[in-house]
Amino acid sequence: MTQLRTTVNSFDLFDTLVARRCIDSFGILMAVEQAFNAKGFAVARRDAEFRIAGMRRAFDIYDIYDILVAAGTLARDDADKLLAAEVEAEFDNAVPIVENIDRVREGDLVITDMYLPQNLLRLLLQHIGLRKHIHLYATNLGKHHGDVWSDIASRWIICSHTGDNLHSDVASPQGWGVPTAHYAGAQPSQIESIVMAQGFPLLARIMRSLRLTNPFPPGSQDAELWLLACQLNLPLLVFLVRLVRARRDATRANKILFSARDCYLLSEIFSTLYPGERSEYLYVSREVLVAGGPAEEDYLVGNGLGDSLVCDLAATGSSWYEFSRRSEIRVNLFSLIFIDNWPLARVAPDLVVNAPNLTFGYALRSSALSCYSPGIEVLNSAPHGSCLGIVPTGRFFSPHLLPANELGNEVLTPLLQCHEAAVSALKRDRKGIVQELGASPPDQLMNKLVEEISGSTLLNLLEKRLLWPPSFGRMTN
Repeated sequence: MTQLRTTVNSFDLFDTLVARRCIDSFGILMAVEQAFNAKGFAVARRDAEFRIAGMRRAFDIYDIYDILVAAGTLARDDADKLLAAEVEAEFDNAVPIVENIDRVREGDLVITDMYLPQNLLRLLLQHIGLRKHIHLYATNLGKHHGDVWSDIASRWIICSHTGDNLHSDVASPQGWGVPTAHYAGAQPSQIESIVMAQGFPLLARIMRSLRLTNPFPPGSQDAELWLLACQLNLPLLVFLVRLVRARRDATRANKILFSARDCYLLSEIFSTLYPGERSEYLYVSREVLVAGGPAEEDYLVGNGLGDSLVCDLAATGSSWYEFSRRSEIRVNLFSLIFIDNWPLARVAPDLVVNAPNLTFGYALRSSALSCYSPGIEVLNSAPHGSCLGIVPTGRFFSPHLLPANELGNEVLTPLLQCHEAAVSALKRDRKGIVQELGASPPDQLMNKLVEEISGSTLLNLLEKRLLWPPSFGRMTN
């Protein structure tokens, strides 16, 4: 009697369903080497794998460590500890590739050339959230040589196989008549590669992990907002944290005051990376600064305005210019972007930078960028509405806020979810990121990030909903 074959899809495992936070398997070995201060382990472990692969077709991770012990490279006790650490590192570095995991159906196949045994691979898939029943084929070089496809063809009809390797996941199955889909998304994106090459590899890996864990359907507005937030806005804010700290030290300020609403996420990133340093989220707006009365002035002075550095994301400086002139309080202001070519600015740029009571520093000028738009303000939206004023209650102050952010939940939800995921990732790797920030980000890289944000059609459409500043579109120089 002929056995009926089930129609399924099949998927590669690593770099298709699961990515490694450290990019590749050698990164796992280097993590183990560093954790145990076992100099030379990573290369020796990799070489042992190559040797056993040349000796026989079937082997697993236990056989690899047996080779290390037999060669006298490791004592048995040390080998057992390092093997356990390698397995743990695989789990610790596992990043779900949500786009592909969501495509897996009950009964589909997962096919991998891998030295980890099947029971560990199943646990790894469960670890990254794949709870559906799947059939798992784990071989050493079965995909590479094509052996696995003949056995699979006798049991299933594969509609499509998805994988990252052009030989094992494309050419090899196609040779057996299996339709294929090549997935290259696990490779670092262009901007991730640039950030990595500029000396910020850990930050680039965080950006990649966030991109791969995008929870929204590909092609949707939510998915695009998530990608813009993790690929462009996150590195920009991390770099800005370094610039703000440098400016604080240069001006001998005692505290950093992060302006609402644009600096909502920036303030959280700052306190995440530097939890012991003085900072405050300041409820200010054009209304508070230009039309505010004694309560607003008392609120600002009470938060240490006189000896603090005020941080903004993008500013003409007009509001702080008018406040400092009216109140005669000296203000130390720093903005990532000085909007110096907005035709509707209330105060001319040269007056702002030469104001007697305002010290205005900035990293970038909008006039020096190939294009600039307020799209960056969309990516950095706060969950609250604009501040209309300050209400005193005894010795305390409360902000009077508009009831909701004008962008709406359909925009805020994906952005705030990405913000939360980004801050969580930075907390996990805080020490490493702080160490990387010993280097100053190149101006050219920051220019590119801002210009990419400003060139986003989606962000330029959404920014028209913002109450401030009035829409001035995309500036091209």
